[in-house]
Amino acid sequence: MSVNVPTKLTIKDYKSELHNDWCAGCVLPSTSIITPSGKRPIADIRVGDEVLGHDGEYHRVTEVMSHEHPAALHHVTVEGLGTVVLTSDHPMYMARTDAVTGLLRFDWIPANEVKAGDEIAYTRAPSSVSPVQAGTTLVVVGGPAGNGVKQSLAAYQTPYVLARVVANRVRPYDGIVHNLEVADVHSYVTDVATLHNCGDFGILTSIQMALAQQQLDPDKVAVFSGIGCSGKTPHYINAYGFHTLHGRVLTVATGARLANTNQTVLALGGDGDGYGIGAGYFVGAGRRNVDFAYIVHNNNVYGLTKGQASPTLAKGKKTKSMPEQSIQDGINPVAMAIASGYTFIARAYALEPKYTAGIIARAMQHRGAALVDVLQTCPTYNDLYTKEWYEGADLPEKRSRLYKLEEQGFDGKVQDPTDKQEIITKKAAAVARSYEDEPIPIGVYYEIDLPTYEDEVFRRIPDLKETPLVDQNSFERDVNPLLEAMR
Repeated sequence: MSVNVPTKLTIKDYKSELHNDWCAGCVLPSTSIITPSGKRPIADIRVGDEVLGHDGEYHRVTEVMSHEHPAALHHVTVEGLGTVVLTSDHPMYMARTDAVTGLLRFDWIPANEVKAGDEIAYTRAPSSVSPVQAGTTLVVVGGPAGNGVKQSLAAYQTPYVLARVVANRVRPYDGIVHNLEVADVHSYVTDVATLHNCGDFGILTSIQMALAQQQLDPDKVAVFSGIGCSGKTPHYINAYGFHTLHGRVLTVATGARLANTNQTVLALGGDGDGYGIGAGYFVGAGRRNVDFAYIVHNNNVYGLTKGQASPTLAKGKKTKSMPEQSIQDGINPVAMAIASGYTFIARAYALEPKYTAGIIARAMQHRGAALVDVLQTCPTYNDLYTKEWYEGADLPEKRSRLYKLEEQGFDGKVQDPTDKQEIITKKAAAVARSYEDEPIPIGVYYEIDLPTYEDEVFRRIPDLKETPLVDQNSFERDVNPLLEAMR
């Protein structure tokens, strides 16, 4: 799509200066973070540093974020540990007893839903026991004693300490707040609580990595988004960015691509934005086969508007923010894309950024309409499809609930686009795989080389192939032939 630049570019060249403009879930600059060398204020943490994650291991910081926050903050006081100050939407790792089994269940709960009497699951550093004082309880998770059975210090084998919340006070604030993105676990530990950050940044990193892999000139890249948690993505990428309307990103991206065929175009949306209000445009974009890549953040909920069920949530499922189970069947984006005419269809996982980057790069290199449906966790509202669920932590024998299509020898590429039977066979195989859910396939489901919408336009208007519409003199154009043709 886009020409390469003469100098070697790295992922940093695709990060905009506005990256610190916004971040969901933040804490005070003075908040102490646990690192291998001890506690450090979050304001002093830099990309490349290591911090303790909720799995009890140290992980690399991939992004640091900060912004002005002229709004109230929650002061959550934990007995025996202290007080952590954070925004209302910042998820905390909490322990709750299952009413049926009597076992502990660990979950990410937004700060504004944490109440006095709740128990946090605090992660201790791997080389030392966390401060165990009044109000704290040790817990074994996944050890010989079972899942979430409280034990004595001698039996303590896992990184969690349970501590009781004694207060959650809301106080006004007007100043800077900070957040981190942490590789692999998307969590970090303060001196009081274990906190999460959003999976959107895993997808953002994958996009930036894909751009760097292809060495695309940032001036030749245009990124479009709709409304939702994915909507801010163009703000963080060093390229042309357009934040459009709810569900309409594909129409705007189509217009931009046709106006300037020298640009590499990326469209971004969420499962609600793209498969709900934007469903009609989704079908139309596939049918046209315009040459751009559409990346969908699929977390099964409307994350920006408090976690309602999105079109991809299965019937009978109930997330933490839903009062009742979903009574509608979830749509199948892969099957819908095949029926709509997309010529490249793939699925990836947000917490595997290197693999996702490779899939996105292939989608961008493909000539035609490409869909990458990215499975994504939402720690704030979706307590069903968590990182631990994808990892199969709840299974009798832990195994990933994901598998890579190529590792099983699956090949979704049509070798002969004129062979109708091969096309039907490959489409049928892709649809069949898309309905697998234990485990879920990721990778390229279907690929075919067909003429693009631009190719058809160029046949009708050859001049556009040489000179894109954006470079043509539209203001001094003779429209008399058009008027005569309409008489």
